[in-house]
Amino acid sequence: MPVTLGQTKVTECDRPYRPRGAAREIFRSGHKEILLEGPAGTGKSRAALEKSHIIAEVYDGCRILFMRQSRESMSESVLVTFEQKVVPELHPILDGPQRRMRQIYSYPNGSTIVTGGLDKPGRIMSTDFDLIVVFEATEITEDAWETLTTRLRNGVLPYQQAIADCNPSASTHWLNQRANSGAMKRLLSRHEDNPILHDGNTWTASGESYLNTLERLGGHRKERLMHGKWATASGVVYSEYDHAIHEVNKFEIPETWRRFRVVDFGFVNPFVCQWWAIDGDGRMYLYREIYRTSRIVRDHTKHMLELSKGESYEITIADHDAEDRATMESEGISTIAACKHIKPGIEAVQERLRIQDDGLPRMFMFRDSLVERDPILSESKRPCCSLEEFDGYVWPSSSPGKSAKDLPIKIDDHGMDALRYAVAYVDQVGTTPLEVRMISPVDDSDPLRGRTIPVHMMNADDSIWR
Repeated sequence: MPVTLGQTKVTECDRPYRPRGAAREIFRSGHKEILLEGPAGTGKSRAALEKSHIIAEVYDGCRILFMRQSRESMSESVLVTFEQKVVPELHPILDGPQRRMRQIYSYPNGSTIVTGGLDKPGRIMSTDFDLIVVFEATEITEDAWETLTTRLRNGVLPYQQAIADCNPSASTHWLNQRANSGAMKRLLSRHEDNPILHDGNTWTASGESYLNTLERLGGHRKERLMHGKWATASGVVYSEYDHAIHEVNKFEIPETWRRFRVVDFGFVNPFVCQWWAIDGDGRMYLYREIYRTSRIVRDHTKHMLELSKGESYEITIADHDAEDRATMESEGISTIAACKHIKPGIEAVQERLRIQDDGLPRMFMFRDSLVERDPILSESKRPCCSLEEFDGYVWPSSSPGKSAKDLPIKIDDHGMDALRYAVAYVDQVGTTPLEVRMISPVDDSDPLRGRTIPVHMMNADDSIWR
């Protein structure tokens, strides 16, 4: 059976890829805006990549854009699939200096596939395209999406198209609302569409194993990743958190900003280390994070020291495990015990997340703060960083005749614990105000000149941070 692709017919048997369901429909559709949605593992991204490659081969001189909120996050996910599963071995686009940097794939017929991120939009927003594919589209704002669609004017394809590829998020997400309004064509992908999981008649061994993994998820995550529903978690602790507001692109932290680290220990559950900076107005920025299982504290400490080279910290705060803190001490990182008052800590975080009179919150997170993605957590569809915990950090539901408990559910909350320790430290939750003392700089160039700092952060000479 041929698949109609614009004005050209591509015979499916010409390539090993066999699209099904929504994957097949995306080849047929010339709608300007498409929402390609569905549970995890249905082959949505593969379908968008296959369509892109075929279009680039068929239409000489066309221009295609692969986009994510962050360009860095695309290299080890989307582009690996593209190069290993979509593009034939020894294809000319896999050679050359531009490909080695994975910025541009240049086809012999003059077609190009450009890769980019909204964190570095410069050259992209000044270029015209025929097809734009946004992967993990729930990460971007509607304003960014609409801006991208203005770049659909290259005119080589018989239609100009933008595809949003994503797993469902909250029911109120702008993508869901936009599709509901009819502005986007909604294509629903299902697990049966993926031949690795389903052979057309029954589930494969891989499919049964994968569905068992999804079955173990809880609450709204199971609804989204297994059943493909746009589900809002009930009783979210930090309802003030907005991915579009509180998550920001990376920038270089000025030397004059205060910095500190926070650690929540774990092995089976993730070990979390967060690096925080505080600007001159007291706003907090999470700029680096380790979130990893199955590593011992000694190895984590060595990794922390490596990542921390060239930076100065006023303190490292840690969970109360005496043995793990002693291990960190032996490797060269001294710690103080975290304030673990849960309710006042949560209230302090909520206050920092709220929009203030100046129109800004008092806490931000770098989108690419994660140092490395944990393959075990990723495979089991659990959060792989603190940013992914916010939506699932919830209060327990009340049973008939009973009131809900005062504390959040203790599932996938390790980054939230570290976050609370960080805010409790900065805002002095559960403590009396610390004595402060003016720093005496060694010379006028000292970046700490004129700063006020708590006494327990100083060395004996009162001049520098520990």
